[in-house]
Parts: sequence; C-alpha cells; structure tokens
Amino acid sequence: MSIPDKNHKTQIKCYALKSNHIYCRIELNNVQGVFLIDSGASNSCIDIERQDKFKLDKFKKSYSASGAGSEKFDAFKTKKGEFSYKKKVIDKLNFLLIDMSPINIALNKTDEVSVDGIIGADFLLKNNATLNFEEITLNV
Repeated sequence: MSIPDKNHKTQIKCYALKSNHIYCRIELNNVQGVFLIDSGASNSCIDIERQDKFKLDKFKKSYSASGAGSEKFDAFKTKKGEFSYKKKVIDKLNFLLIDMSPINIALNKTDEVSVDGIIGADFLLKNNATLNFEEITLNV
C-alpha cells in the first residue's frame, strides 16, 4: 500500500440510490465494502455482523450511542482500520460497530442494496472531503 498523500486528492466514484442516498465502494483493511456517505453521522460505522469480514478488532468496552432518533443502542469502538481506494491508502481511523440491520431493511425496501457501513463526518472533516453531486464523486 502507498502512503497517504494529503496534498493530492483521491477521487472516489460514488453512486446514487433510488432513495437518494449516496454510496461508494471502498476497501477497508483490503476488503471491498459498500459504504453510505452520511455527513450527518458523527462517526463512521461498520455493521457489527461484518466485523470479521473487515478484520476489525474491537475494544472490550461498549457504550451507549444514539442515531437521528431518540433511541439508544450499544456500540463498540474498533481499533484503527485502513481505508483505501484502488490500493491507495486514504486514512486510518477507528469505527463504531453497530447493528445496521434497521438501516439495511429500510434500504432494501427501495433499493435492494445492503451496506457494510457508513462514512461519517469524522472521516469527511478529517480529510477535508468534498462531494461532487454532478459527477457523483467523493474527493478526499
């Protein structure tokens, strides 16, 4: 893997779903996954059912988190995972492992797609990311 170059942006091809969610295919720990782009999510998340797929180690302590609704849920913080695109390392960051089945159930109603995780504001802000809606690309 190459070393991240913060002076040169990487353009990641994204796709729009019928539900108007934007997603991309990106590698986490050298395993390709499908990730929603969600600037409203404070943390990047991975479906807890896919922890082994992406070879993520979690810290033993769980804590209570909340989403857009008022419901609380358990989350586990992972040790750093490596995001890359076309073999170029983009960033290393911790993720939250959460139950994403409600999200995937909702997406399956309109788009028949299942996502592995969410790229949240932590990643987007840290990498000064921009989303080009005309070209549907994420530039990081």
